[in-house]
Amino acid sequence: MHLYNSLDCSNIEANSPVVKSARPARLSKFPRLASGILAAAIFVLVPGCASHPSIAASPANTAAVTPQPFYLGADISGLTQVEAGGGIYMDGDKPGDPLAIFMRNGWTCFRLRIWVDPRNGINGLAYTTKLAKRIKDSGGTFMLDFHYSDWWADPQKQNKPAAWAKLDFDSLVKQTQDYTSNVIKTLKDAGATPDFVQIGNEITGGLLWPDAQVKVPVSTVKVFDGDVQVIKPPEPYDDVKQWDHLIRVLKADSAGVRSATAPEDHVRIIVHIDCGGDWPVTKWYFDHLTENQVDFDIIGQSYYPDYHGTLDNLRDNLRETINRYHKDVMVVETAYDTRGRPRSPAAARNQVWTLTPEGQKQFLADLIRTVKDAPEGRGIGVNYWAPEGTYSTNALAGRRGRGPGPRSLFDNRGYPLPAMYVLGLQPMPTPPPAAEPPAAAPQSGASSTNAAVMPAAIPASASNNQ
Repeated sequence: MHLYNSLDCSNIEANSPVVKSARPARLSKFPRLASGILAAAIFVLVPGCASHPSIAASPANTAAVTPQPFYLGADISGLTQVEAGGGIYMDGDKPGDPLAIFMRNGWTCFRLRIWVDPRNGINGLAYTTKLAKRIKDSGGTFMLDFHYSDWWADPQKQNKPAAWAKLDFDSLVKQTQDYTSNVIKTLKDAGATPDFVQIGNEITGGLLWPDAQVKVPVSTVKVFDGDVQVIKPPEPYDDVKQWDHLIRVLKADSAGVRSATAPEDHVRIIVHIDCGGDWPVTKWYFDHLTENQVDFDIIGQSYYPDYHGTLDNLRDNLRETINRYHKDVMVVETAYDTRGRPRSPAAARNQVWTLTPEGQKQFLADLIRTVKDAPEGRGIGVNYWAPEGTYSTNALAGRRGRGPGPRSLFDNRGYPLPAMYVLGLQPMPTPPPAAEPPAAAPQSGASSTNAAVMPAAIPASASNNQ
């Protein structure tokens, strides 16, 4: 199994420059060609070899592909919470702006989840709009991730928002389209138009359960263990009816995005499933969408090696996906631990990198290379999940004393870990010897107790996001 373990991260910088967004030259925006393919020549194309005929390829799909920019990104949905809890992000020898730290190191795309009516407003529309505006004002690229739920939506649960629970299906379809459109319009009016929009989060089994839930073929690649189990729809199950429902919902969500944006906004729609290393289930899913002409631009995958197979599995899936559908692909969720132990023997077989900060960096370097090497230059991005856990000066953000999670990109003193420097755009500074962590002025009403925190909204059982 070839995993690029000898890859030097500086080679990524030399061979594969990443778009760095900065104002006034907004490099995250690109005009569309008439073929609907973005025109921004950055990478050398990698030829692919199709092992089967393409599915219903349109003239635009079969035209020569212009190389895309590559987006290295981070889901920072909990950043506002961490900062409210006194989170510290060290930039050299003093606290700094985390967005500036990310962007200076080539992390230019930032993903935010949105929940319909969350408790305390966290990840709701007002919360997300404010953070999205900050991203856009910094010159970053913004990816919006609709969950269509009041809380986490993932392969283990896709619960309808409480306010939508009693709607009949036709009303539910209208509601989800109107909601999507209203969210996009609100963001656009605030000067925070998304560059990418996910119409659902890890929706392999559908969304708005049970109305638009489908029965997923059992994967031969995915690791089922602990909280991650095979989920089956309620019986009696009518596959034709359920797929009709899912297609209607996806078309409504896509129409909601399009109705609130204009061509010059260059908004690209992502359909996101959790099958990073699983070509058979990916094919099953996107054959349905293609045959029913669902409007979307990018195939998004989750790839956590302890859940979704080997890097070879991912490489094979990306190749087959592109050769069949001729769409851009992104790994929109990934992460890797810096400590601890594999959660099961099956997971351990896929976690071939050491569970250390250097192992985390090497995993990310290998993953970036794998996605960039996908056929037709269509591997356009990798997005790291929840890197923002860090040292905090108080316990406002919860989880007092737990420290940054093992998948964070910051240590328990607030210094970036080696993976932050994976592109080699900046030299990694040497943190000072361990001492008392840097202090920040206590906030009004906040405890002055030192604690290191992760975003409070992350539950212990949040599917493969842990």
